[in-house]
This record gives sequence, structure tokens and C-alpha cells, in this order.
Amino acid sequence: MTVVDAHVHVGLTKFVVVEVLLAQMQAAGIDKALLVQYGGCYNNAYLRQCMQCFPGRFASLGMVDYDAPDAAKRIRREVEENNLAGLRIPASTTNEAVWTTVGELGIMASLSGRIAGDGVEAYIKRFPQVQFRIEHMGFPDLNQSPDAPDYQRLMGYAAYPNVYLMLSGLYAFGVEHPYREVTPFVKRALECFGPEQLMWGSDFPRVSGWETCEMTLALPHTWDFLSETDLEWIFGKTALSIFEFDS
Repeated sequence: MTVVDAHVHVGLTKFVVVEVLLAQMQAAGIDKALLVQYGGCYNNAYLRQCMQCFPGRFASLGMVDYDAPDAAKRIRREVEENNLAGLRIPASTTNEAVWTTVGELGIMASLSGRIAGDGVEAYIKRFPQVQFRIEHMGFPDLNQSPDAPDYQRLMGYAAYPNVYLMLSGLYAFGVEHPYREVTPFVKRALECFGPEQLMWGSDFPRVSGWETCEMTLALPHTWDFLSETDLEWIFGKTALSIFEFDS
């Protein structure tokens, strides 16, 4: 089984350089990774450099200043020049030019932050050629149950074949590894999305303050409602069906 970590961060001025990530991947048994630009950084050249230096290992999601008057032009330039598979976009972004350009390019939009209201769903309907990815399970409120309206609304996005959910960042809203309080939400996500629309990610290096990459990789194996086939999709096949790691 090819293991793809679909949510990691690298950088020259924040987090870690790619060689540190590669060492962690080797230690944990992770074959490929999706480099996700960190918030506030709009220089995606390092992501391109990582892909060029280590061909076959990485694909990348970049960012631009989505409030800039020329955001559409910046998106096109960054995607082309840096061979980006898509963009990381705050779910709260309302700049129409951003969404229209993403729709025209047909690239992935990885949605960061909490998703509120119906704005995102309107774009999901409008741009079926765009793959929308909800990061970190949409940050569910663990004070509520999976039956709560907010989580149920999120689960309703599973009806759209161009929407994917990330099983990542559990340390950010869970209490303590292995985050048993999150398990019912994961189970509901599997029931709604199915394994083909779910992806696993470590959120390295942020996760390292709470657990090792090996612990993060082992966690889904503790969920007894996942079959081996489910795990194959979540750990790699879903990401490999979307992203190209050849260049």
C-alpha cells in the first residue's frame, strides 16, 4: 500500500525544511506527501523547488493574497509557474474573482478554517469541475454530537462527488491521543462520505507538539469500523486518484 500524507507543511522561514519532512516520512513509512502552504505565505517557489529536487515524492497546494485586487491574475501565475495542484483557500473567502478563477482552472480548493453558512455549498454546486477539500474534518465541535446541525450540514456535502474530507488535525480539537471523543465523528464521516472521499494527513510539523508521525499514522488502525479496503483508500488511494506526484 502506498501511503500518502495529504497534509504537511514546509518552509524556509517557518516550520521546517523539506529534508526534515523526508526524514520523518522515512521513519514512519510514508511514501509521498502533499505540501500545503501555511497561512500568510504567498511565495510558493519553495514548494516547486521541493517537487523538483525530489521528483515523485510531492504535490503542492499553494496560496495567494485572496484580497488583492489582482487575485485572479496571481492565482493563474502561481499555479502555472509553480506547478500547483490547487490552492489552500480560507472557507470564509468572499472574493468572487478567486472562486471564478479556481472554477475556470478546475483545480483543487482546500478549504481551511470552519465552514459556516451556505456560501461554500453554493460554490460546490456552481463549480463541479473543482475538487473541494475540507481540512481537519471542518473542526467539529466536540461539545456537540455528530447529530448536531452544524456537523450534519457538513456531512451533507458528501452528496457532491467533488467534495473530500480530511481526517487530519485531530490533536487540534481532540483532548488527548488517541482522541476517543473524535471517533464518533470519524465514524459518521465514513458513513456519509465513504472511504473514496476521505484522506488522511498528519499536519506535520504542527502535530509534533502532541505526537509522533508514527502515532498519527497508527491512529486510524485503532478505528475498528474501518476495513483494510477503507484504510487503503484513506491512506493513499484517494489522494493518488486526485494528485500527480510524477513531477
